[in-house]
Amino acid sequence: MSRAATSLKLVEADTNLKFEIAKTELGGKAFWCVQCGICTSGCPVAEFLKPHRIVRMVVLGLKDQLINSREIWFCTTCFTCSERCPQEVDPANIIFSLKNMAAKQGKIPKGLRDIGKSLIETGRAIKISTAREKERMKLGLPRIPQVDVEKNRKILEETNFVKTLEEAK
Repeated sequence: MSRAATSLKLVEADTNLKFEIAKTELGGKAFWCVQCGICTSGCPVAEFLKPHRIVRMVVLGLKDQLINSREIWFCTTCFTCSERCPQEVDPANIIFSLKNMAAKQGKIPKGLRDIGKSLIETGRAIKISTAREKERMKLGLPRIPQVDVEKNRKILEETNFVKTLEEAK
């Protein structure tokens, strides 16, 4: 988040956010965070994402700022922050919960929507080009196995992934 985006407007705070996050299976223990920063010091993308700041914003109830933030999408889900936290707060899963909330509101970054569309259409996150297949043949590598696209699509539909992606802005 830019400096301007990090200014806290507590007037717009959602005091139920911390309870909403705490009730989810991924919620962690946001109340226990003492803002020591150990989670952020181990984060491989700390230049773009500050897990301790995200947790603080959850406790303060800054739901709109978090849900509309690009920062939550930078998390690589390596769980280093959660493993390092001396209070067992589990920032990675708190961020996961925020991503789920954002997705339910249709707020998914374009790049991730494109990956999702590829997953639905081809069964793979990345489309395999004919040029890549030819290069594999030259190298003596086996053909990339086919994917049962319909089976994958059925799973994606049953988990509401397709619907969520279609509703995303």
